[in-house]
Amino acid sequence: MRKLVFLDLDDTLFQSHRKCPSEDGLHPVAYLRDGTSHSFMTAKQQAFWRLLEDNATLIPTTARDLDALSRVDLPFRSWRIIAYGGIILTPEGQPDQTWLERMRQVSDGAIHELRLLLGAAEDMIERDALAARVRIVGDFDLPFYIVAKYKDGKEADLDYLQQELLQPLVDARSDRFRLHRNGNNLAVIPRTLGKEHAVRHLTERLRQEWGELMTFGVGDSLIDGAFMAECDYALTPRGSQLFAETLGKPLL
Repeated sequence: MRKLVFLDLDDTLFQSHRKCPSEDGLHPVAYLRDGTSHSFMTAKQQAFWRLLEDNATLIPTTARDLDALSRVDLPFRSWRIIAYGGIILTPEGQPDQTWLERMRQVSDGAIHELRLLLGAAEDMIERDALAARVRIVGDFDLPFYIVAKYKDGKEADLDYLQQELLQPLVDARSDRFRLHRNGNNLAVIPRTLGKEHAVRHLTERLRQEWGELMTFGVGDSLIDGAFMAECDYALTPRGSQLFAETLGKPLL
C-alpha cells in the first residue's frame, strides 16, 4: 500500500530563527532571494523529516508559490501542492493542466472582489499610517488571495487592520471568502481556493493510478485542519496554532 504524506512546511517542518526554541542543532533549509538563511529545522524536525522520507511519498502542501518553494533546500521528488492549493505540480515540476484550468476559473471568479478588498486595505493603511503591507498573491499568472503582514514589529497595526476592516468585510462575504490569521500572516482566501480541494483532487487521481493509499496530513494552522481532514491520519506539532485550539485545550 502506497503511503502519502501531505506536508505543510512553514511552522510545521521548519520556522524562522526567532521561532526556534533554542540554538542547538539548527539546520538552515529555507532562504531569502538574496541567499540569506531564513528558516531552520530543529534536531527533532530533522529526525521527523528522515522518518517521513524513509517511509512515504512526501507531497509539500504549502501556501508558498513556486519561487518560494524553490528556495527550500529539501528533496521533494513527487507531486507538490503550492499557493494554498491553487497549483498542483507534477513530479516533473509542471502544473497539472486539469487543475490549472479549474483554478483559472476560480481566480477569474474572485479577482474583482479581491481587488476591491485590496483597495480598501491599502486605503486604510495609508490613511491611518499603519505599519503593514498588503498584496494579492498568486502563481503562474493567476491571482488567488490577499495577504497582509505587519512591519517593524508592530503587530497591533495588523490587529487593527483585521478587526476594523478585513474581518467585517469578510463576514459580509462569508459564503465566498474566509479569513485566516496565524502570527504575521493575515489572509483573505476565496472558499473555492484551499489546500483541501487540491489534496482531495490529487488523492483521487493517485488512487486511480496507484491503487489503495494510506494518507497522512501534517500541518500547524487552523486552516490546515481542512486538508488534514481529507487524510486517513492527521498530525500537528505540539505548540502549534492547531494544537492549541484542539489537543492543547484542557478537558472540562
